Amino acid sequence: MIIALFLILIFAGLLIHGFAYVNDVQRRYHPTGKFLTVDGIRLHYLDLNSEAEGDPLLLIHGASSSLMDMKLALGDLAQTHRLILVDRPGCGFSDYSQEVSDLAFQAQLLDGLLQQLGIEKAVVIAQSLGTAIALSMAFNHRSRLSGLLLLAPVSHRWPGGVDWYNHCAVMPILGHFFRYAVMPFYSRLNASKVTRDAFWPNTMPENYTEKAQIPLVFRPRTFKANAETLIRLYPQIARMEAQYETLSLPLRMLAGTHDAVVLSTIHGMSLRNKVPGATLRYVSGVGHPLHHFCRKEIREELAELEKAISADA
Repeated sequence: MIIALFLILIFAGLLIHGFAYVNDVQRRYHPTGKFLTVDGIRLHYLDLNSEAEGDPLLLIHGASSSLMDMKLALGDLAQTHRLILVDRPGCGFSDYSQEVSDLAFQAQLLDGLLQQLGIEKAVVIAQSLGTAIALSMAFNHRSRLSGLLLLAPVSHRWPGGVDWYNHCAVMPILGHFFRYAVMPFYSRLNASKVTRDAFWPNTMPENYTEKAQIPLVFRPRTFKANAETLIRLYPQIARMEAQYETLSLPLRMLAGTHDAVVLSTIHGMSLRNKVPGATLRYVSGVGHPLHHFCRKEIREELAELEKAISADA
């Protein structure tokens, strides 16, 4: 009886802390951009240097992040280009949807956002999970794209699947407790360390956790959106693999030699070998979040991509 009462008190305490965590995070962080509704989903986005000439750049962030991650890393591209940054559905301040785990649906929303902004053609720069969505755009909305610059690309099936906590997060009953009670508590204890580890072998940028609004990731809705997308990624990637030879747009890739999260030997190399004219460049000594450390290389690759786009026109 005492043990049961003790467990109930722990359960209640974790839930109370979880709701307090969400309220605290919502109080501390606020949208920095504007909102547009596409196919019933309210998307949060930034539109920087809208008067710039040339094809705008659409930046697509990876898993467990938001547009703020891309803004911190590559926001200075707005000095020379029109820059569109968007919170993917379920992330940051964009609405959650039951269809969030469908790559084609996310690609459709991004295409619709560009259409509403009056953008006929865009160059997509995407990182990690965002590259799978960029590739889906290339298949389903080719006319909207001028070219792709993929950073640490995810493009092929990989051994091992996704981490266990993603499966816990989407379970019918346990998943609710896990998202609302366990993950907020875990975030308080360990989020900073986990984020630092994600930057290995490089050093996490100063005040990154706050500037990138990482605590938003551990809100129940956002954590579920990330988990659902990652769990459903594998079968969707498998279907795209068979079609890469049909892609016909300029495509360049960058990968870090020390990326232990997305292995380029499985993804980038295979994609380069299948897509006509695709290129893959390695940056020595850099891990998975290379967009924070390779601004020079990214600008160089973007310049080469734009040359290829002009030659293609």
